Amino acid sequence: MVIFKDRCDAGKKLADLIIKSDFFKNIKDKKNIVIVSLLRGGVVVGEQIAKKIGVKNLYLPVAKISSPFNQELAIGALCFFEVYWEKEILDLYRFSEEEKNNQLKKAKEKFFSYLQKFNIKEEDFDGIKNKVVILVDDGIATGATAYASFYFLKTKKPKTIILASPVAPYDFKNPGFDKLFIYHKDENFSAISQFYEDFSPAVIESLNHLTTNT
Repeated sequence: MVIFKDRCDAGKKLADLIIKSDFFKNIKDKKNIVIVSLLRGGVVVGEQIAKKIGVKNLYLPVAKISSPFNQELAIGALCFFEVYWEKEILDLYRFSEEEKNNQLKKAKEKFFSYLQKFNIKEEDFDGIKNKVVILVDDGIATGATAYASFYFLKTKKPKTIILASPVAPYDFKNPGFDKLFIYHKDENFSAISQFYEDFSPAVIESLNHLTTNT
């Protein structure tokens, strides 16, 4: 089921959904809103929302911790010092501590490569204190990266944390976001890419010149 032409199209549709909501209309000072977009694909979606509202878009690195036997299966995620594990998956597959530590090490390497490539520091997010944060991704699958990001952002003490995503499984479990903006939930969810006509990584490469301050 294709719903979006590409990530830019998804971002525009998601922005319209947010702006037309009563929640958004009731925010008195729109300057208190900060868009936080997950690297990499979420950045493209977040740029469209940030432009529409006229606010800053911060790039948040997050790294999936993959299964030792299936790189596409997330058994957890890493965001700075926050490590989230998918307990149900770990209980099912019963990976050894060595296997878990090896996968965590790989995730840390990927995470720190993002910090260097995009010149991002943890302190960049100190400014979200008492702000309305809209966390954006290009889609939610297991939810591991969204969970890890949520727990990290909470440590920065924003006023509100909202999750905005073009697509998510129908049974997505909210870890504590104050509000969810999901454009489409699907009972037959198998992969984020099934909802996009163009979900190629090349679309993201054009953003390499941007910084966290754009």
